[in-house]
Amino acid sequence: MKFIRTLFSLLIILIIQSCQKKIECVKELKFDKSLWLKNQQKDCYKDREKMLYNLLDNYKIKGLKYSEIEKLLGSAEIISTSHSKYITYTVTTKKDSTIDQKYYKELIIFLDRDSIVESIMVAESDK
Repeated sequence: MKFIRTLFSLLIILIIQSCQKKIECVKELKFDKSLWLKNQQKDCYKDREKMLYNLLDNYKIKGLKYSEIEKLLGSAEIISTSHSKYITYTVTTKKDSTIDQKYYKELIIFLDRDSIVESIMVAESDK
């Protein structure tokens, strides 16, 4: 009897988790270049977070030239350090009541010497 209760409990947990994943998937948007760029112009990024993982899963970004990234995601300043060269796109920001940035998520695209995408990273920070 105890085995059946344990099995039933595990089954309920699995069902709940699968429902939560479906709910999260509904929140995801298919990447839309015009919506991504529109968000950038308004300095409002609410839809970018919903499109981010669709973009990463369905677009081959690694190996693209900087000019191709600009066409896809909009212009971004190339940041060069002694160790790397990269561009960033704000995905989302949240501010507290004092307008200080409380949370942010950025898409960071690392470029090689020829300005070709070498790697991609998503960075998040709670301040």
